[in-house]
Amino acid sequence: MTRHQIDPRQHSDSDLARHLLTVRGVQWLHGDRGVPLALLLRGDDAGRDALHKELRGHPALRQSDVDVWVTAEHASAAAILTDPRLAVRDARAAGRRKRIYTLDAATTPKHVLAVDDLLDLDHAPVYGTPELDEIVRTRAAGLGGRFDLMTDFARPAAVEALAALAGMPYSPRLADLVAGTVPVLDVRLCPPTLAMARTLVACWDGIKDMVGERHVVTLAVTSHVTANLICGTVLALLDHPDQWALLRADPSLAGRAVAETLRFDPPIRMASRIAGEDLVLGGVPVKAGDQVVVLIDAANRDPAVFAEPDRYYVARTENATLADRFVAPVASRLAAEAVRALVSRLPDLRPAGPVVRYMRCPVTGSVARCPVSEAGG
Repeated sequence: MTRHQIDPRQHSDSDLARHLLTVRGVQWLHGDRGVPLALLLRGDDAGRDALHKELRGHPALRQSDVDVWVTAEHASAAAILTDPRLAVRDARAAGRRKRIYTLDAATTPKHVLAVDDLLDLDHAPVYGTPELDEIVRTRAAGLGGRFDLMTDFARPAAVEALAALAGMPYSPRLADLVAGTVPVLDVRLCPPTLAMARTLVACWDGIKDMVGERHVVTLAVTSHVTANLICGTVLALLDHPDQWALLRADPSLAGRAVAETLRFDPPIRMASRIAGEDLVLGGVPVKAGDQVVVLIDAANRDPAVFAEPDRYYVARTENATLADRFVAPVASRLAAEAVRALVSRLPDLRPAGPVVRYMRCPVTGSVARCPVSEAGG
């Protein structure tokens, strides 16, 4: 297990709060020192591109803190994510699994929280069906005027489709429980507030009671990835009117748009691994137990791999995005169907206000609200 990664259920409010506040305080202090990874974990979206550029170059793997490494380069990231010597578990630190992190701890707080060892498990890919596509199309058919892309469409469409995949009917209660698990992919690297942590566990357990342990990950994880991928794709297209015009002329390009969004603005921005043994990565010695963080969004804009990396266009032919390994096929399929339905049903869609993202979600950049409207709506 990774060091100091605790299950919130096993600790009192006072111990859990101390753990979360101490980790957050350490991240904040490192950010004040200008440590790029700490700034990213603090949610510095405005400076994200500049931090990515700062981290590129030689060496490809940089030490962000004692025994914590980070890379923003595509080749290095791809090698790390496929290296069997690097995993989400730190077997040597099993004794620290349940320990509250304190400032006098003999190690850095590599990972923060775990819910049912969620991120320590390998999950089989989940695939969609035409019946799920129809659910998305039906949801889109009811849209019009001014609405919220996330709360009125992306999340309920994803939850309803994935609930059907799990053999469950859609219900407002299920949707509310899923909404309460928004930070589930972020809490391994970024400590939530005490209230967020308690809500996350309560909603996770509520979903598990409704759909069973087999399907809880699909509902409480894949639904968020799907919903954020839908919003990310639509926002990227609306920010690039020439690309939206391409889809208006040919909605069948929706799948290409989703693929480009997985590169340009992936729904999972970073991944963390722990070295299981002493090794050398890109010429840099990494010790057993060290943390290696891959900045997926930065690697996906590596100019050594992608032409015009900061440009969004659906006709891109490079197919080396790193986000595919973290996004289930059903998420890409549902997102493509959602985009196709939206551009067909609402060809004059446009932003209708600022996009609001959840606090303390630097791994996913999860969207909370995304107001849009038809022209004249």
